[in-house]
Amino acid sequence: MSITDETRTLRQELAALAAKPEWDFLARYDLPGKKPSTLQGRAFRLVRTLLTKIRVLPPDMTKYRWLPTLKHSSSAPDTRALLIWALGMEQDSLRNACLGFQQLLADRQDLAPVLVTDVADFACFSRLGWLVEYLPELVGEGQFYQERKRAYLAWRYRDAVVVPAAAGLLDEESWSRLQQHFGV
Repeated sequence: MSITDETRTLRQELAALAAKPEWDFLARYDLPGKKPSTLQGRAFRLVRTLLTKIRVLPPDMTKYRWLPTLKHSSSAPDTRALLIWALGMEQDSLRNACLGFQQLLADRQDLAPVLVTDVADFACFSRLGWLVEYLPELVGEGQFYQERKRAYLAWRYRDAVVVPAAAGLLDEESWSRLQQHFGV
């Protein structure tokens, strides 16, 4: 499968997951706004939270953009997330792909890389200065954690530019064609 087909398939898969977010995850992990200063405001928030948990009201969706950057990284306020999907990739290949992305994105300040991986190579990832979403394979009762978090990340980064990690291994010309094809 070509990198263009792989990217298209990945984007369609994540768009399908983002279209039907899991209620409990949205209720539990929504970004809270400012704390209400009045007693009435705090009581209203408590009642709204309780009604959300018993599924009477939908989760409160925040209207502000999800910032894909870390506090110590400097980026413009209109920065878009570049979601680098690297589940199931070997550690050495992922390191090479990350180094490739660093070179390919050296002059792009409008994209903030976010790495989604199941590889626990935190020493390497911390040197990147990127946001890293770690999805370990944990097994337990009920639906698997990785599947649930994967669906949540698809919803959370629904406005992001999504590419497979193998795109980091492309040369400059192929990367430019991929960007033009998907309007990055």
